[in-house]
Amino acid sequence: MLRVLKPDGIIIWYDYWISKPTNPDVKGVGKREIKKLFPNCKFEFHKITLAPPIARLLVPVSWILCELLEKLKIFNTHYLAIIKK
Repeated sequence: MLRVLKPDGIIIWYDYWISKPTNPDVKGVGKREIKKLFPNCKFEFHKITLAPPIARLLVPVSWILCELLEKLKIFNTHYLAIIKK
């Protein structure tokens, strides 16, 4: 990706940062590992996406509660990373 990235381009990374204990096929990718994949780059990390099991449980009851929990970030399961050369 870095080889074909324009000098002012960005790579957008969206993936689990935490592994799912009930599913061995879901492996989280942490900041350290992402930084190893893209050496000498600048990173901007954001924890997003309320944990899907929590969201599925709460959305029928209160969409607003889901939005508030997502803003707390303690139950968020994904990184959105902006990666620049």
